[in-house]
Amino acid sequence: MYSLSWLILFLPLAGFLVLSWFGNRMPKFIAGWFACATVGGAFLVTLLMLAQLYTENPADRLNHIQTLYPWVVSEGFSLNLSILVDPLSVFMLLVVTGVGCLIHVYSIGYMHHDKEFRRFFAYMNLFIFAMSLLVLAADFFFLIVGWALVGLASYLLIGFWTEKKSAVLAARKAFVMNVIGDVGMVIAAFMIFEQFGTLNYVDVFKAAPTAFFPNDDSILLITFLLLVGAFAKSAQIPLHTWLPDAMEGPTPVSALIHAATMVTAGVYLVARCNALFTMAPFTMYLIAAVGVITALFAGSIGMVQYDIKRVIAYSTMSQIGFMFLAVGVGVFSVGMFHLMTHAFFKALLFLGAGSVIHGMKDEQDIRKMGGLRYAMPITFITFLIAALALAGFPLTAGFFSKEEIVMNAYHGQYGNFVFWGLAIVAVGMTGFYTFRLFFYTFMGQSRTPEAHPHESPMVMTAPLMVLAGLSLLGGFLGPWAHDFLSPVFGGALPVHHDDAMLEIIAVAAALGGILTAVAIYMTGKDQLAFAKQMLAPIYEALFNKYYVDEIYDFLIVKPVKGIGKFMEERAEKLGIDFSVDEVGRQVREVSRGISFWQSGKVRLYALNMVAGMVTVLLFVIFM
Repeated sequence: MYSLSWLILFLPLAGFLVLSWFGNRMPKFIAGWFACATVGGAFLVTLLMLAQLYTENPADRLNHIQTLYPWVVSEGFSLNLSILVDPLSVFMLLVVTGVGCLIHVYSIGYMHHDKEFRRFFAYMNLFIFAMSLLVLAADFFFLIVGWALVGLASYLLIGFWTEKKSAVLAARKAFVMNVIGDVGMVIAAFMIFEQFGTLNYVDVFKAAPTAFFPNDDSILLITFLLLVGAFAKSAQIPLHTWLPDAMEGPTPVSALIHAATMVTAGVYLVARCNALFTMAPFTMYLIAAVGVITALFAGSIGMVQYDIKRVIAYSTMSQIGFMFLAVGVGVFSVGMFHLMTHAFFKALLFLGAGSVIHGMKDEQDIRKMGGLRYAMPITFITFLIAALALAGFPLTAGFFSKEEIVMNAYHGQYGNFVFWGLAIVAVGMTGFYTFRLFFYTFMGQSRTPEAHPHESPMVMTAPLMVLAGLSLLGGFLGPWAHDFLSPVFGGALPVHHDDAMLEIIAVAAALGGILTAVAIYMTGKDQLAFAKQMLAPIYEALFNKYYVDEIYDFLIVKPVKGIGKFMEERAEKLGIDFSVDEVGRQVREVSRGISFWQSGKVRLYALNMVAGMVTVLLFVIFM
């Protein structure tokens, strides 16, 4: 049965190849639904793998490696084309293929009028294949292959509208940032191979507890380099600047890549390598610290942005920060549980935003919206559900997963009061910026009467309704998720801490953020203008994203460009070019100096030959 798991890779790959080669010969209708069918088929196979795992005892669910063929075999080393089917890979694939299929269906309506409709779906299938390869890889080599292919696919999708300069620049920026992470991953893989003589997960993770002492230099360096890749892919500080710009791509791309799958790959990497990271407590503290700081950093920026997709993008950064906080304090299954619930409500938010943009004729500034609850009732209701889940409103999916993270930020193995306090502040920010976005977009009166918004077609609203159901009920999957994933993380289930006071504070923070948004945006804008005036320096810093892009430009981009210009002017033109030109000039001058010998007179040539022969004879006789 597990041999069928190869179909999870082959189906979207086949979709990519067919659409790339023959897509232009297909009607749009067939091309779009063919792409959806390949991803839907991969999801069905994933469900079969889930059912197969449940026929086994929990201890027997690990290490089902399926080898297609031995790829590299040499003395003492082998590298097989293999995939690993276990609870963690199947759990992740349920999100990748399940949510990915819904986004594919939605894209049929959203991209219907695009002239490059077929190319779009080819790229989307390529991305699903790359992400599935990343998740199913049985060793670090193919993990890196999938990691790089995901970066390539995201580059193609972010820059899909090639005539749009901002999209092309955003794609380039995302690619460069991800390549920085790729370098860290490759160096870490070399160090792992040097230490263990293999790149296979099973062998490496089995040997890790005896190969390292906790916090020794080798394990700290390996885990830190792995984190470089994780932070770059998941847009965590300081490698985060590519994600907001990536919103220049089509909205379904944002939903698939920047909400449900690619940006969570870093969390998956830490969870997959938990045997290595638990040997490096210092690195665990670093993960948790970066995660909670990113949650605060991105959340504070999201409170003042006006582009509907950028607000959700900063929200994504913040929520992934919560996931890193969870895995950093040692509760890996809690982090994966939030990854799942976040995929539901954040994909719903992005697709809802796409529905709004579609109905508003490509308008993305929330200041020009308002009153859309009447014109777009389905989008309104589903967006409200997603907003409640993101804010952590009681009994929604986000409430259950986020509450577990906040509690473990204090009670977890590496938790402490500081992590908990910062997480509480981030929870309050989440409630505020989420409902600020909601009120600006759907409440009040229309601020652009000539827009004439309309509800999206059923092919777009149906995925919204499915995701809305998951955003409401997905939180009740928490006990299942912890139990299903426990064999991967050592068999221990997360401890539920009955700390009523901390739970009340967490809920109060979420509700407080929502009520603050109500007070500011639903009772009168004079308060907002007064707050902007009183807090102008802080507002400007937040609105300009703490000037991080400008700082990078000043400290890195401009110096590198300056060095490049200097090297071009001095080293290349006055050095290399001058040297080459000078050699040619000297040869030319020497040639001109001896050119009188080439007079064209035969008698002179004969005289020169005789003179040369005499010179040689004299040299032989007297020397």
